[in-house]
Amino acid sequence: MDARIEQARQRALEILHRCVTPHGFRASALAAGYPQVWARDSMISFLGAAASGDPTLIAAGRASLETMSAHQSSRGLIQLNVNPDSGYVSTENAGSVDANLWYILGHYLHFQVTGDMSFLAQHWPTIDRTLLWLEYQDMNECGLIEVPEAGDWMDLLAVRYNVLFDNVLYYAAVLAHRQLAQALPPPTPRHRPEVDAAGIHERLNLLMWIDRCWVAEHFAEHLEKLKAMRLEWFMLYHNMGTISSRPFYLPWVAFREYGDWCDSLGNLLAILTGVADYHRSEHILRYMRQVGMAEPYPTKAIYPPIFPGESSWREYYRSRNLNLPHQYHNGGIWPFIGGFHVAALVRHNYRREAERLLGQLAEANRQGTDSEWEFNEWMHGESGHPMGFAQQAWSAAMFLYAEHAVLTGELPLFDALLAAAPAPALATEVNDVIMRPGGGPVG
Repeated sequence: MDARIEQARQRALEILHRCVTPHGFRASALAAGYPQVWARDSMISFLGAAASGDPTLIAAGRASLETMSAHQSSRGLIQLNVNPDSGYVSTENAGSVDANLWYILGHYLHFQVTGDMSFLAQHWPTIDRTLLWLEYQDMNECGLIEVPEAGDWMDLLAVRYNVLFDNVLYYAAVLAHRQLAQALPPPTPRHRPEVDAAGIHERLNLLMWIDRCWVAEHFAEHLEKLKAMRLEWFMLYHNMGTISSRPFYLPWVAFREYGDWCDSLGNLLAILTGVADYHRSEHILRYMRQVGMAEPYPTKAIYPPIFPGESSWREYYRSRNLNLPHQYHNGGIWPFIGGFHVAALVRHNYRREAERLLGQLAEANRQGTDSEWEFNEWMHGESGHPMGFAQQAWSAAMFLYAEHAVLTGELPLFDALLAAAPAPALATEVNDVIMRPGGGPVG
């Protein structure tokens, strides 16, 4: 590994250690940034901690779980964030469905790393209640959770209803919950969701992957499956016919409407969790390279960005000058997503491309407004200049995770999820890459 990567690794460790508190990982090391323990940020930071093998960082991941457990609501909600100094819980945003999702996955990661059965048993009632709360977010009992507008990590973007990012994590969380339950001694009580991980996997691939098919019988079979699951989806799929196919999962689908752009994080997590088979993974990664989603640095949150006047535009995107085109969630570059991008390339066995992207990720994290090696939160999607808060925990952590993936081929958390994939999901995989001919059916 070259000197630049080693320097980036050492700087990432320094930043992540600065984010450690007795209550877990702050989202950033600077008081002017995000001093709170955020559910999603701390668990993504825990991925980097696990990859590093650093005992202090792993302990901070554990402390983050304890902080989230202590502030769980009576109904099972995991709070979006908690200020460790005051205990204040912010209600600024629309909500955070993914806080519950990352909490379950964080416990699964902790158990994979430590094997600590007593910690798992102590927190099991909280974990179980977390999943029950999630199942109640499936308000129409379709098997996927419904998310309010801007109700996840994209808290200033109009993702809504059946959202790819959240439902990919829902698949992973249901699977992780099952594996954790099986590790506990009987007769430990557990919640059993009505739709299991295999059912969530099937729904995601039927509903959110659009693939032109010239065999009428196959398309009819697809429609019949959707109709049997939910008539609403059958009706929606007729509206989707105008786009024929897409080389990525749609970012969200709702009542007779859908998003038509590539959500990088949702698609990368689909690859890493095993929602996407080899065929779909190939198309996703190829598309992301073709349109330059990792240029000038890895990786843009969405492509293409949304412009004023388009149907997907919201006037609140102007808030704090954040979500203008090529900025923030609207096509801005997020180095933590770049870490997931490198990991997905490793998962797909694109090792040379993963190494190349790791070098670009190191360079992204070297950028700074005031000094080098800021590990900034996000950057402008065209200029590549930092525009977010410096010393961001998940930017540092996901560099550590990406570097570990390139060096070892190991993907903490995601390797365990893939090994636990349900048999019905594996049976539907297409692991040969299919390219549809243009100009209509052949022969």
